[in-house]
Amino acid sequence: MRTKIGIIFWIEGFSGSGKTSISKNILAEMSEKFGKTIILSGDILRQFFDRSGYSKKDRTQNSHKFSKLLQFLANQGLNIIYSAVCLNNSARKIYKKNIKNFFQIYIKSDVKKIIKLKKKKTYKNKKNILGIHIKPEYPKNYDIMIENNFNKSIRKLSVELMKKIKKNKKLKLK
Repeated sequence: MRTKIGIIFWIEGFSGSGKTSISKNILAEMSEKFGKTIILSGDILRQFFDRSGYSKKDRTQNSHKFSKLLQFLANQGLNIIYSAVCLNNSARKIYKKNIKNFFQIYIKSDVKKIIKLKKKKTYKNKKNILGIHIKPEYPKNYDIMIENNFNKSIRKLSVELMKKIKKNKKLKLK
């Protein structure tokens, strides 16, 4: 008996946009709807592969290894909620090419507002910050977009996302 291929639920947006918090909020419901689901992030895979560079070139190079691991896990029937800053057309193209069941969710937010609200320490005195030092390349052909302008709770954004996932015809629910 062949295992069905898992789905990679790619969540992309600026650091501090709510990707990880939303992922944690939707995990149980995603497992219920689609089967065994785990959460991974670009940061976790950076640690796993001992990759520390954050330049655009580094980010693109990481995409080759990271996408192959994600597809390997999906081939085992595992669904993955994968959060990544990305905002890089070259890297995104690699992921889309290497991953069969790629479902793209874009968390749209304003990096200046994230910094003003002090949502992430990442922005303090560091180099190669996407949206500050590196020009972001926003996705154009995503499956779902959620806007986080920080006037709704993460819980409300998570509920909004799950409603959109349930309505999306690309996904077949259990």
